[in-house]
Amino acid sequence: MNNSMIISLTSVGYFLEILVAELLYLRAYNKRNHFIIRFAISLIVSFLLVLQIDFYSTSSTIGRFFLLLIIIGISVCISLISFKGDTFSIISSCINGVATQHIANKLTLMISFIPIVNNVSKSSFIVPIVLEVIVFSIVYLIVFMLVAKNFHFEKNSIRLNALSITIVITCIGVNRLVIDHNSGNIYYEIAACIYAIICCSLALAMQLYLYRWQEEKTESLVIKGLLSASEKQYEQWKAMVQFTNIQTHDLKHMLDRIERLASDNKLDIPDLSPIRDSIEGFSPLVKTGNEVLDVLLRNMSTLCKQQNIRFNCVSYTDSLGAYDSMLLYFLFANAIDNARAGADTVKNPDRRVIDVSLKKFGDSVIIHIWNYFEGEIVFEDQLPVRENSDGGHGFGVKSIRMIAEEYGGRVNVQTQDDVFVLNIFFPLPVSPK
Repeated sequence: MNNSMIISLTSVGYFLEILVAELLYLRAYNKRNHFIIRFAISLIVSFLLVLQIDFYSTSSTIGRFFLLLIIIGISVCISLISFKGDTFSIISSCINGVATQHIANKLTLMISFIPIVNNVSKSSFIVPIVLEVIVFSIVYLIVFMLVAKNFHFEKNSIRLNALSITIVITCIGVNRLVIDHNSGNIYYEIAACIYAIICCSLALAMQLYLYRWQEEKTESLVIKGLLSASEKQYEQWKAMVQFTNIQTHDLKHMLDRIERLASDNKLDIPDLSPIRDSIEGFSPLVKTGNEVLDVLLRNMSTLCKQQNIRFNCVSYTDSLGAYDSMLLYFLFANAIDNARAGADTVKNPDRRVIDVSLKKFGDSVIIHIWNYFEGEIVFEDQLPVRENSDGGHGFGVKSIRMIAEEYGGRVNVQTQDDVFVLNIFFPLPVSPK
């Protein structure tokens, strides 16, 4: 095998390693129309271009670093041609692929310094290739499970992406300088490999950590916005509750008076029980200790009836008056709306059921909500993932967990066959002595 072919294969091998690593992160993006054709044509053209790159045509470190950047640039072009998304975010995802390749490459080099591995590698040109394939496969799998699988780079900030790109490119440049001036010192080379692995790993870990922080901050702001909107709705509910209570109270007294007058004057009047039943329908189903919550549960029962869903609600405690009415309103509205959405998927009318129960257990209040559902529910971070959401669960269950944790409680979500179960645990406030 002549030197020119070895040089070409080195360039192509580096290009393929980078491209595979980039695809680990690009999986989160939508593919462009005619993806296979776009990817195949751009890949063929890229191969033809990469084959022309000769790393050893220049002895300049800057020149070789520039050639590496050209190969990276070609792989980025393939990604931009094949995937939809913000240009800067796709470039950032590709650079993270470059960092992953760099980690695998330096780890392979360190393993090759082990005497027994070094001796075996010299005996056959197949051994280094097999070693590289094994190490790269393991590193790519680990990085995918720990980093690439867990978040979407398009949602990152520009500053975060720019910082990550700067760290990785700087690391590659410094290591290019080390390789070209290593003086044959094995300890010098090992130190350089460790440095490269730490820098690239730090760049990936930093991006993952900051992304999660940014995601939590964004979700917190969204949930607070929803709570603020619910506060206005709560005030409307409160006014309506007061008006409804006055009207039903007056109607009950009016019916009582009509029935007494009819009895005293021995008048034959129509049966008023249907009217009385209708009035009673405005009364709360249960007594939770929170008037607005009681009326909310009653109205949820009405909404369920409109969907032909049976709504069972029972309360063994009236301790919920100790909690903020608006937060409880928001929590129960989200929880029951989720249950209604699940129960509405059930075709069997006998299983279109939502069951809500509240009970006091020790120094806690337990809210238990369950419903039948059809289909599959996927869980992410112990929360259900909505199929109609953009790759993640909605804010409903997250807001429930946030409210519970604000009171020092917790939320448990699980499925048992075709039953969806939501348990919320609230510690009771300690009364001052």
